[in-house]
Amino acid sequence: MLMVAPAANAAQFINISAPGPAGTISGAFGYNEIGAGDFSHVFDFNLPAGVSNASIVSSLIFDVAETDINFSSVTLNGVEFNIEKVGDKESRFLDNLAIVAGPQQLIVKGWSGGNGSYGGQLSFAPTGAVPEPATWAMMIIGFGAAGTMVRNRRKLVPSAA
Repeated sequence: MLMVAPAANAAQFINISAPGPAGTISGAFGYNEIGAGDFSHVFDFNLPAGVSNASIVSSLIFDVAETDINFSSVTLNGVEFNIEKVGDKESRFLDNLAIVAGPQQLIVKGWSGGNGSYGGQLSFAPTGAVPEPATWAMMIIGFGAAGTMVRNRRKLVPSAA
């Protein structure tokens, strides 16, 4: 059900947990030792249908310019993360994104000073279950029976003449 992106570079990672008792899933992603210049990292993974939240953070270490990261865009399934902070320590987040079951794609684009790193978190909760066809049939039969009883009851009430 869950897959990790192919490791084109050992420094790129995404670790997604097995579903908990309520079906919730969390995951950590990131990239270490990013070379100088522009970068674009793609993380592919699978999730069931539900709702997801995510965040990403970069850290400038001891004001060393080589460790600086500037995000140009961060998207999950094409939806842009909201900017929380820019500058030396950048952060972005995404709240309550509806997820369709199947392949998901997280894309992180930006610029690195030469030895930058970033990390992020995904959290996921499944949506409520859809009733099975037999449940729908029982519900429809129940409403039909209730309607028939109400209709027949009106016929039995004597009218005052």
